[in-house]
Formats: sequence, C-alpha cells, structure tokens
Amino acid sequence: MENSNLPQTRVSTVVMSGEYVNIIKQVERELKIRIIKTIESYELPYPERFHADMQIHQCGNALTIIRNSCSILENKIRNLDICKNIVICDRSSISDYPNNITLNAAHIGDYLLCKKSHSYKDLLLWYIDKGVRILDVKQGYARCSTAIISHNAVITDDESILKSCKRFNDIDVLKVSKGSVKLKGCEYGFIGGCCFKADKNNLVFFGDVRQHSDYKDIKAFCRNYGVELLSLANCELIDIGGAVILK
Repeated sequence: MENSNLPQTRVSTVVMSGEYVNIIKQVERELKIRIIKTIESYELPYPERFHADMQIHQCGNALTIIRNSCSILENKIRNLDICKNIVICDRSSISDYPNNITLNAAHIGDYLLCKKSHSYKDLLLWYIDKGVRILDVKQGYARCSTAIISHNAVITDDESILKSCKRFNDIDVLKVSKGSVKLKGCEYGFIGGCCFKADKNNLVFFGDVRQHSDYKDIKAFCRNYGVELLSLANCELIDIGGAVILK
C-alpha cells in the first residue's frame, strides 16, 4: 500500500491552505507543484479553518476522505481526474476539540497515529483492512504534531506521540521543543503543520527551518534517512496545516 505522506518521486499536486497566498505562489514557482487551495471552513476553530490536514485525509492512492463542511474540495479534485474514490465524512461538523480532529491521523509505515475515540470510523476501518496497526494517542492533532520522515522515522513535538512510537523499536523518533512554529491565534503551532515531503529526499518547510531551536538535531536526524531540508522563506516557521499530497 502506498503512503501518501512518503512520496517516492516529485509530488505534482497537493491540497494546501488557501489563506497563505505568498506561500502558495512559492510552492508553485519554486517546486513546480500544483496547488488545490482550501477555503475557509467556519465549522472549524478559527486558527485552523483553512488547514488542509483538518479538511482532508488521503489514504494512499486509493481513497480520499473530505470533511463534510469542506465538500467543495470534491469537485476541485474530481476536475483534475486524480482521485476516483472520494468519500465525504458524514460525522457532524462540530468545531470544538476533540470533535474537530476526525481526519487528523498520521500514517507511518505499518502504523496509524490518531486519537481513536474521535477519528472517523471509516478511516480507521480502511487502514485496519490494509493491515495497518492503530496507535491510539492522547494528542488529537496527531498529523499536525508529526513530521513524517520515512516509513520508520518521525519528528514530533508531542510527548504522547513520542511514548506511543517508543513502544515499537521499528519507529525512530526525534522529540523537538514547542514554540519555534507559529500559528495565528495560538501560543504556538505544530511541527507537522509547517512542512511536507516534496519527494523521497526533500522535506520542505513553510518558513526557515534554521530558525527552529532544534534545527541542528532536525538536520542530523533527517540526514540519517537521506532527507535534506528545504526552506521556502527567510522567516519564522508557520503552521499552515501542512500539505495533503494527492499525486
């Protein structure tokens, strides 16, 4: 089964926050990646209303699940003839945490990190059917809190994700501090929401990763897995809700 978080070749199409026009232009210009822009979902908390990782979940290359309040994305994706099997999440769109995190799960190799009690049931069943083990974590923003480096390596700023991954010797984890990633309206943002893999060997950051307090550790950890760091701008890191890779 393909992992949409771990592209093996250069990504061609992603879903990204429509709020940050300058970042979208940089991704399109510098990385030659087509962007499907999210629109504001008023049924999500203010800081994350545009966040792609709250609006859509891509299950490998086989299934796309879209939050019901963001169903406009369905037509945008169908028009590009990328994903054939698209499902609208029929859970009630309740904005308060943790009811807002139905699709915010992180697929890592043979595991899916998520807050199981509030994850979309059909999403869980799809992964279970594929033999993926569900790792139940306290952190509902599992995808936001996890930068996926390889099938067995992640970077996280969350203690519960660290502990869950440490239970398995085949998952290597780098724990980084909070505070270096900004999120409008919040004290801080998450490490997974400020980056995505553009291909097998490049992790792209929204902002300058050198401004992260744990930059040296991040760089060394990623290089252990043959992954280089690319910064899109000379500014602080910004959690924009990551980029959901479609193709």
